[in-house]
Amino acid sequence: MAAIVAVVTSVELLSFTPQSFRADQTLAALGRAVLQAGVRVSQSRSYQGGADLLLLWGPGGRDRVDPMRRQLAAGGHVACFDLAYWDRHRKVRVSIDAPHPQAWVLKRDWPPTRLKADYLRTAHSWNPTGPVILAGIGDKARAQYGVAVDLWEAARRAECRQRGLRVVDRPKLPGGDRTIDQALRGASLVVTWHSNVAVDAIRLGIPVVCQDGAAAAVCPAALPETLAPLPVAIRNRFLANLAHFQWNPQTEAAACWAWLQDVLA
Repeated sequence: MAAIVAVVTSVELLSFTPQSFRADQTLAALGRAVLQAGVRVSQSRSYQGGADLLLLWGPGGRDRVDPMRRQLAAGGHVACFDLAYWDRHRKVRVSIDAPHPQAWVLKRDWPPTRLKADYLRTAHSWNPTGPVILAGIGDKARAQYGVAVDLWEAARRAECRQRGLRVVDRPKLPGGDRTIDQALRGASLVVTWHSNVAVDAIRLGIPVVCQDGAAAAVCPAALPETLAPLPVAIRNRFLANLAHFQWNPQTEAAACWAWLQDVLA
């Protein structure tokens, strides 16, 4: 395997067909920011390789798996963009070298300024006697991970029932912060393979068990002996850092690119 690059001097912008208007907008804005920073940019519809950084939208798509694997095997990096954890109408999230950023979120501490600017609502909505919400994942993600999702969910459901906990299956939770808040209020636990719902549960002070996703940086993959919310200090650190993994591509493309360069340096 080639050595991991220390400085990004070339970027491949990989697009797919079909691709949403928002994805096109995001990649275009980032491409302009990269060019303005003096970095070489190539655009492709099929993976070409050879660039220090591969940049794409929607790492959950099955057709993204092979390009990402090949880029990493060649010693490069991948920056993956998708819908944000909160403020989703304006922002997109970014992960590095994987579909989700749990390996990166706590690598360092970033200032809480971005979180404060978002005015993200936190709460203490945990009810230790409430139901367990088993939040499903979308069809695209389920197809990507295959039977592993069903087996993992079945094991967690069995663990909960062995403890006498009531499990409520929610294959798809509604979007929107207020709607999510209502759906999760009074839960004793949220269980999900990976979902933005896990991040919502953390900000609401509800314990989480998850296999993948950003929340896996601070949450277990199996039921702990005692259910309890994350300590407030850990919750605040996690959310403050995670705010640096989402950006408004229309107004913050240059800042996002500078941040990526710093993280990868």
